[in-house]
Amino acid sequence: MATFGNASFNTAIYASFRPTYPRSLFDFIFQYHERSRDARWDRAVDLGCGTGQATVELTPFMRVTGVDPSSKMIEVAQATLKAQPVSTGQNDYVQASAENLPFLEDGSVDLVIAAQACHWFDWSKMWPELTRVLRKNGSAAFWIYSEFRFTRYSSLTHRINAYAQGLDPLHSVGPYWQQPGRSILENHLVQVPEGNEVVPGAFKDFERATTTHLSLRRAL
Repeated sequence: MATFGNASFNTAIYASFRPTYPRSLFDFIFQYHERSRDARWDRAVDLGCGTGQATVELTPFMRVTGVDPSSKMIEVAQATLKAQPVSTGQNDYVQASAENLPFLEDGSVDLVIAAQACHWFDWSKMWPELTRVLRKNGSAAFWIYSEFRFTRYSSLTHRINAYAQGLDPLHSVGPYWQQPGRSILENHLVQVPEGNEVVPGAFKDFERATTTHLSLRRAL
């Protein structure tokens, strides 16, 4: 993940081309949280927030904090927030790692999310910290998106994989991905230990969901 913090990394271009997420995804998360007994909507935290694409979608919560280890990402997120014509005052951004959140009190957070970021986390430290900051009956949601696929042309899948995951630096971007994060993402987080494996008995109602959203034809 060090690439995002490099002086040469262009966060403005990153923010321009980083995909956003469908409203239906956030509705799904909010409905899940609402089912929790005594669910509260006081505070949400977005870990690995980058430039804040997902942070700004957490509008049902009174206070929303985006967290990212990169100062450049935080600067862009803050600048984007200040440029908004109307400010609700509910959002703020903090430079910190997902595994160490000293600015959050114990049991102070109702929802924690990570959008296309959790494959970078050290889960041996992340799960204990999550256990500390989440309020009783709080929720956590982590998601990723896979490589694109042409469902009508499945014969192209192997070519897409070869380009995205191959080993030849002349014909593939595979060698340029940072590891092991990229492999964890491509394997749909199967290497990530469940919370109760790290902190026994701390979590309940674990749910894994997959979806296919938006064809290229519709996007254009």
